[in-house]
Amino acid sequence: MTITTDLGDTAKYRRRTEPINMHTAENGKTTFWFQVDIGVRPDGKRDRKRFTYATKTEARREFRRISTEVAAGTYVAPTKTTVAQHITTWLNGRRDVRRVTVEGYRNALKPVVDRLGSLPLQQLTKKHVDDLVNWRLTEGRGGQRPVNDAATAVLAFVRQHAEGVRYAEVTARFGEKSGRYLDRLRASGRVVRPKRGIYIAATDIVQPAEPRGVSERTVTTMLIHLTAALDDAMAQGLVTRNVARLVKRPDVADKEMQTWTREQCRQFRQHVREHRLYALLLLSLCGLRRSEIMGLRWSCIEGPMLNVRRGRVAVGKDVEEGDPKSRRSKRSLPLPADVVAALGRLKITQKTEALALGESWSDDRLVAVHEDGTPLRPEWYTDEFQRQAKAAGVPVIRLHDARHTAATILLDSGTSVSAAAKWLGHDAGVLLRVYGHVYDEALEAAGGTLFGDGGATTGS
Repeated sequence: MTITTDLGDTAKYRRRTEPINMHTAENGKTTFWFQVDIGVRPDGKRDRKRFTYATKTEARREFRRISTEVAAGTYVAPTKTTVAQHITTWLNGRRDVRRVTVEGYRNALKPVVDRLGSLPLQQLTKKHVDDLVNWRLTEGRGGQRPVNDAATAVLAFVRQHAEGVRYAEVTARFGEKSGRYLDRLRASGRVVRPKRGIYIAATDIVQPAEPRGVSERTVTTMLIHLTAALDDAMAQGLVTRNVARLVKRPDVADKEMQTWTREQCRQFRQHVREHRLYALLLLSLCGLRRSEIMGLRWSCIEGPMLNVRRGRVAVGKDVEEGDPKSRRSKRSLPLPADVVAALGRLKITQKTEALALGESWSDDRLVAVHEDGTPLRPEWYTDEFQRQAKAAGVPVIRLHDARHTAATILLDSGTSVSAAAKWLGHDAGVLLRVYGHVYDEALEAAGGTLFGDGGATTGS
């Protein structure tokens, strides 16, 4: 390129193919740097970044790589975001699902956060995830949790005081958070508390159970949610690829849900007929979800019609009430006569109980309450269902399997798929895929039709 100066002199300059600049610091150290426009900032101005390297060769190599990726739209700017930070941000932003669902995601991803959380997100590799999967499958459950450096220091301090150390002494030495380490050390059996506020090191430490792995289904669930979180990281331009998609998921054996036969349902109903919550147990046998029963209010029962409008779910130690699981969950069901009668008896019982406590009655009350009017916790109701199943002499199934039983009876009785799906508040396709179990008698009848009289022939 030729440049003409004001003096009319002509000078020839060679165009630099790569804009690598050299900088020498006061201490004599030399570095090489360049600037590249990597995109556009939110305010519309160009986003120009400076990159510095120790050698000119490295600077040239990185300039070519970065320029090529920027031109192709695949460049990812360096970030210090860790795996744990991104997962936390992703979970906090999941406003499209219910809180209880987010908590399920959080629990599934806890092993990722515990073991890989401090790793920079951009340094996460397929090997990291593969190693985590192998650990979960072989020893991810049981065993004694490792003690981190802070807890190790607290334990050493406690061991220095054979006569015991006060809680206040530990927190004064290591800070307020050290109280948590004391609790964890006590839970693991490494520290004991002979009396309130005094801690001593345990002499006979209970050996932890042999570590064992979790199920393939649990690991697959973890990988599904990790994949979704890393997809979000790709969409934000934080990583160039989703390494979780490269990991082979363990094979999960199809597990047939347990269902009761009609006779077992009758046996269970007969056993719980005098139970205070007989009406609720009947609603479970009718296929209602636990959350729908827990969130049902008397104002939503109008004669034989039950209107599903709310749900109550357990979220950790809390119980949260809100809309039911899905749009299809909001439905009105004409109840069988015996269920209507059982609900009527329960309403009279609860009014009597409220009168004895000196409380006023309102139809806005929850149906699922104890004698003192406090709401049932969902987990307690599940446990009570299984206790009654055991006492009734029928197979102890999950509470949710009662919903599978209801779906199976509906379909086996000739109810149309659309009507059964409407009753259960489900999509018809999901109903057939997930809830469409078949009784053995129905299979025998189906097999019997294959060689019936209709056109059957004999021959060799």
